[in-house]
Amino acid sequence: MPLGWIDFSKNERNKVLSVLDLLSESGTLDELGISPVRDGFANLFFPGTSTIQTRAKYFMIVPYALKDLEYSTETNPNRLLRTFDEIERKCAEQLVRAKDDTDGIIGKVSLAQNKWVKRTPADIYWAGLRYYGIFVGGNLSLPEYIRAMCALKNQKATLMKLGSRNDAAETDEGDDKDAGELFKMQFWRIPTYSTDWNQNLSIKLTSEEGAFLKGRILASYPDSMMAHILRNNYTEVLKSKSFQKMKSLIGSFPQQVQDDYALAYDFSEFLFVLRTLYNVIVSDGRNEDANSEWAILEPLLSARADVDLECVFSRLQIYGNADLCSFLRKSQSLMKDGNIESLKVEIKRRERYLKDSRAKTMHPGEFDPKAWFGGGQLDYRFNNAKVILSDIFESEGQHAESK
Repeated sequence: MPLGWIDFSKNERNKVLSVLDLLSESGTLDELGISPVRDGFANLFFPGTSTIQTRAKYFMIVPYALKDLEYSTETNPNRLLRTFDEIERKCAEQLVRAKDDTDGIIGKVSLAQNKWVKRTPADIYWAGLRYYGIFVGGNLSLPEYIRAMCALKNQKATLMKLGSRNDAAETDEGDDKDAGELFKMQFWRIPTYSTDWNQNLSIKLTSEEGAFLKGRILASYPDSMMAHILRNNYTEVLKSKSFQKMKSLIGSFPQQVQDDYALAYDFSEFLFVLRTLYNVIVSDGRNEDANSEWAILEPLLSARADVDLECVFSRLQIYGNADLCSFLRKSQSLMKDGNIESLKVEIKRRERYLKDSRAKTMHPGEFDPKAWFGGGQLDYRFNNAKVILSDIFESEGQHAESK
């Protein structure tokens, strides 16, 4: 049965879309509900990134445009949000027209159809801007920040009017001082901003922007894999085609990163067994790809089950998700015992727990037998992070392959 929702505001719609983003991985649904593990490791390795980020330049464009609006005289939040949406669209049009590099331009496809995107660059990059300390207004959402900006503008205007009255000098001085303090309030740490930022706009970072963004990542998450790659100019990593193929390079990372990588790698291998068997079940044994994969994996069940789940739960602090932990523990035990029929039952139980009657395993054979559901090997946002890292390296004049 198709599902939907009624959205009464752009903010509410974006909240729902954000939840859906968390459930998706490279366009697939998280059928078995393992996103706490997937996202937990992704946040350790590549904090501030998401699966829908496209280019590093948007970490600059979004605050530049919002900084412009701070200097505007508009004080109505709704009008300001509409103006901002128009600015983002115009930026996309400008980037497409430039034609120097159109990869990853948000809205490129929509603009070709004379439409605009539902998820704007600000929606997509807002969390990262907060995580990297580029936005320094705390945990405000974009609409909350806009409202706060407008409130401050109104307060400043009121104080300036009070300060210009012919009241007693002592009162005037106090009002002027209060107004001055408000003028000093900042929401952004963005030293590369200038009022002509959108002149000759390019999707490529300037050298100053690249250095700034690199510095923010290093300062915010100094112990992450991402920071280590940047700190040591480790462009070799970006030539890896997948997270799994990084294995030969991981020895150059700090011990904690190596340990986390080993856990994440083993978990991906373990989960791929469950995802493959899930597709065998859903297709009622008619998915040729799933059958071929299962033929390879079945003799390796015990080895694939050799992952320290308790260490995973502890490292990612997900013990509170009781059913997920129970599902993974039981699946591991059944894999070690080679009890495939009971493993199928547990996979079906997990999906029913998550989706009730919408569980695909309750309707085997009713779906396209050539379709693969639920994802494959876990990527942990590696390919998304590679693009961001590559953009930073290219701003420094270094050759880096990622796109």
